[in-house]
Amino acid sequence: MYKKWLIENVRQLLDDTGDAFGFQCRHVPVEISTRMEKTMGSFLFREKEGKIVPHAFRFSEILMSGIYDEKIVRNVIIHEYAHFYTNVYNQVNHMHDEDFKNTCRRLGISEETYFKHLLPEEKKKGYILVCSACGKKVAVRRKIDSVDKILRMKVSGCCGAKIKYRSGLF
Repeated sequence: MYKKWLIENVRQLLDDTGDAFGFQCRHVPVEISTRMEKTMGSFLFREKEGKIVPHAFRFSEILMSGIYDEKIVRNVIIHEYAHFYTNVYNQVNHMHDEDFKNTCRRLGISEETYFKHLLPEEKKKGYILVCSACGKKVAVRRKIDSVDKILRMKVSGCCGAKIKYRSGLF
């Protein structure tokens, strides 16, 4: 287990980054979201009368939970600051273009747009199918309906016996 991050910790890192980079983001709220599943962080903004207006920095609760190394969390937070800087300073939504990547390099973080290669592999629930005679693993499936179909229509290749299943993580 690593350090758990609080909003105050995130705010401090964003403020320190803004101080070092000369473009403050103190006025932009920081939010922790329980609903973010596929993304770790985001910089939200609105386009109002042709101007980009910052709305919030939002980070996933999972990222803040302490299961990730501090380097990963810091990279994600600074990555979102890079979005803030390139979009608000230039008044253009740069997404992950070359200007954005240059900002990342200047901030000392990877220009990668996703940090999946830094994350521990997450195991998911599923079903392990085994031979009822010898116990050898026959297959794995995520969905119960595909398990039911195999149980009805197949036998194990090793012993020709019925197949059983158990829940598991893989």
